[in-house]
Amino acid sequence: MWALKKLNLEWDVAANLRVSQLNELDEFLYHAYTSSSLYKEKMTYFHDKYIHNKEFKERDLVLLFNARLRMFTGKLKSKWSGPFEMVNVTPCGTLDLKNKNDEMFRVNGHRVKHYVGKVDDGHIVAVLDN
Repeated sequence: MWALKKLNLEWDVAANLRVSQLNELDEFLYHAYTSSSLYKEKMTYFHDKYIHNKEFKERDLVLLFNARLRMFTGKLKSKWSGPFEMVNVTPCGTLDLKNKNDEMFRVNGHRVKHYVGKVDDGHIVAVLDN
């Protein structure tokens, strides 16, 4: 008690100062939150701007991503195999593909991309706009 009288602390002034400091801290956190949310919105806009939905139709030619080649990659080994012919497109996103031997199999739509190239007779199959 003797130390408080010697230092001459005023509790009202100290309490008001502490409350104002806490209010400034809350305001700083609010501004940081709003600026981070604006940054996230901008980044999602720039990310989503370059995402194109793949629309597949029957009789399209597609390439299939082979995930097993990821372990044994080489510089010149392609991870895409095909071309395969599209037989059926289901509403849930799975695709029925047919290979050259007329064997059919079902794959996820995220594992395929459109085939742009030459078939055996040398004609271009499809040209996609980017």
